[in-house]
Amino acid sequence: MLNLPGAGGAGVKVDVAEGQATAAAVGGIVADMKETIGVIQKHAANTTPTWQGKAGAAFDGTHTDWNKEANTLNQLLDQIKAQMTNGFAGYEDQDSAAAGHFGV
Repeated sequence: MLNLPGAGGAGVKVDVAEGQATAAAVGGIVADMKETIGVIQKHAANTTPTWQGKAGAAFDGTHTDWNKEANTLNQLLDQIKAQMTNGFAGYEDQDSAAAGHFGV
């Protein structure tokens, strides 16, 4: 079944303004999450040099692992933000250009 009106599908409907608003909201959430991760990294890093003994060494290993994962998470958050933002940037122009190919 084709995704076209009249062919049993709803067609492609994109609310660009809503998409851009959602992308902006997600961008704000990403910034908040990255800030929280940064605060955790800072406090955990401050703890490591003051904690002695086996527990301190264990915490240091856990902190190192967590820090690697936090860096990966930060990169993924950046990708999510970029993909959402770029997905709607210029969409209206692209849509108009595509419609022009069909004489619309």
